Amino acid sequence: MTTRADDDHIGPWIEQILDFGLAEPGLPVVVVGHSAAGPRLPLLVNRLLDRGDDVVSMIVVDGRFPDGRAFTESEPNYGALLDGLLRPDDYLPPWPRWWGSLVTGVVVDDMVRHLVLNEAPPIPRRWFDQGCPVPELPTSVHKAFLAFGPAYAEARDQAKAAGWFTLTLTGDHLHQVVAPGPVAATLLAMVACMMGESGEPGVRSA
Repeated sequence: MTTRADDDHIGPWIEQILDFGLAEPGLPVVVVGHSAAGPRLPLLVNRLLDRGDDVVSMIVVDGRFPDGRAFTESEPNYGALLDGLLRPDDYLPPWPRWWGSLVTGVVVDDMVRHLVLNEAPPIPRRWFDQGCPVPELPTSVHKAFLAFGPAYAEARDQAKAAGWFTLTLTGDHLHQVVAPGPVAATLLAMVACMMGESGEPGVRSA
């Protein structure tokens, strides 16, 4: 599906996530978002709550803290990088291709790297200049931030200052691809700590 550069990039993303459905309806829901999905998570959680889902936790993983700012506002140095990658159709190449050989160094398995590279679509440049609203969520939704190393330390500190549960797991930005088992176990442990119970809520990713 082709998306115009001036189209809303948040609403369709939320609808696509909702179309996946919950793995086991009726279980408590934990919403987890990595990297650029982070600022959108409160909107997704708000939508899930509106339709009656029991969202108990929201976890941003190694991404930007949802503060309402556009990407180029919170990361002004990236504006020039994005402009240098801009295609004639006002789209950017798929994000893994922005970094050249760095992705090869992070995801060393050829098959896994192939899957990561080929699931990423071109992205309209304008999206990065659009802010993302941050609805106020009820206190019943526990909030957490999981960092992989120091890359998003500033966002982790923002989350900590906002009263979120924070944790750092040693790894690169795509650690959930390289070590999915340990990352999933860490997420479940974070939820258990926040909720103070041993129940195992359903986990979905975004």
